[in-house]
Order: sequence, then C-alpha cells, then structure tokens
Amino acid sequence: MDDREILKRRILDADRTAYERNILKVCGFLALDEQNIYHSAARGFMSPMHFLSGGHGEAERAAAFFLPDYMDREEAEAERICAVKVTPVNARFSDELTHRDYLGALMNLGIERECIGDILIDRGSASDSAGSPDAGHVPAAAYVFVLREMSELIARELTKVRHTNVSCEIVETADISVQPEFEELEVNIASERADAVIAAVYRVSRGKATDVIAAERVFINGVTVTSAGKLLKAGDRVSVRGSGKFIYDGISGSSKKGRLFADIRKFV
Repeated sequence: MDDREILKRRILDADRTAYERNILKVCGFLALDEQNIYHSAARGFMSPMHFLSGGHGEAERAAAFFLPDYMDREEAEAERICAVKVTPVNARFSDELTHRDYLGALMNLGIERECIGDILIDRGSASDSAGSPDAGHVPAAAYVFVLREMSELIARELTKVRHTNVSCEIVETADISVQPEFEELEVNIASERADAVIAAVYRVSRGKATDVIAAERVFINGVTVTSAGKLLKAGDRVSVRGSGKFIYDGISGSSKKGRLFADIRKFV
C-alpha cells in the first residue's frame, strides 16, 4: 500500500469515526498534493460538516476537519489549531531567519510534519531586548501554525533557530495580524490559459510552463491542474511547487494587437 492510499484511509477513517461517534476528528496538516486526496474522497464522506483549514485565510497547508453536529467551524478551528510565536531573544544579533530555518529547527525536535502548518514570518522592524531599533532586515517574529496538542512542547523546547536564541509563546490564531506580502504585477499574456499565465509570471517559456503542469506541480485553489489549457478566472489562487504562488486578479486591458494585460499579486 503506497503513501497516498494510506492517507486516503486515514481521512476516511476520521470521517467515519466523527460521524459514528459524533465527535470532532482532525487529520493533520496536509500539503497541496495531499489535499487532492481529501477532495477526491469527499464525495463519499459520511460527515455532514467537513472542511480544510490551516488557521488563516491564505493557508497553503491545511488540516482536514470532520465535525460533530453540536460544533461549528469556528469552534472546531479554535479547539484544534493555534500558533506559536517565535521571537529572537536579541534581534540585534539575530541571524536573518527564513522559513527553512524555522522548519528545520522544528524538525530537529522530532515533530512530525503533519503537526505543523504554515510558518508566517513577520517582516516588521525588530528591536533588541533593550528596545533599541535594529538595523532592519531581521524578522521580528515568526508564527508557526500547529495542532494545539503540540503547542506546549514547541513553546518549551524550541530555544534556538540556527545560531539565534529564541523565545516562544502560544497565541490564538484570531490574534495574529500578520498579512501576506505581495508583489503587484501586470503581465502581458496571449490568453488566460494556465500555461500562458504561469509562463508570464515566472518568466519561462510556454513549453516549460506546460511541463510543470504535466508534472502535477500546479494547483489552482488547492486542486491539482493537469491541463495546460485550464482557463483562469479572477480570484484564482495558483501555487507552483518550487516557484511560489500568486493570485490572479483578471484582465485589466488589452493591446491593439489583441494581447491581454492581467493583474497578478505574487506572494513574496
């Protein structure tokens, strides 16, 4: 039995248990390709209320929730997902920490990947422990979205990221105000086909974009796309594994030769 089939069985077991026992069941944070398994199995779910959530609106990794009849979505999310805020003890002498740095430090604690969701880095100005402004490039904090049962262990055991000493505190997702940062682009495209837009956003050839789609590395609104001719519509969220993600905001104009201008918000 391969990993995909094992995950599918876990998801179906969680659904059945939630329905038969009328309790909340959650499958840990799923990557985008794993979320496809959830979507493909959804038509056979027994639970009347089920959804994916990563704890914030732009989450890429998301947990699968199966609810009892007495609980709503907001209650379920608050019960099972929180965040750990990770802050350099002395920002003045901190490394310039990246997503990979934080994730590596967490993996070194022996935590399973499914227990950890997105990691949002607050790129606001940092200050040292005495309150003096830092020179600027070091993130003030990172927010690690986690299953609540792992939060105390992380807050207690995560004391260093790379060479930087850090402190941790558990926070509620509703109290996090960090917003994703975007680079706003206007790209020139021949059509709204997925291959044309991806080629323009990442400045690669249409052939390269088609190959990436064929390799099942492109997700639109969390679902794998395998057709290069898939048409995008305003509001679509596109993730390209290994390259990043963007929001397609639609056509803003056209040239005399019939080329289209599209507005893009690219995550940075």
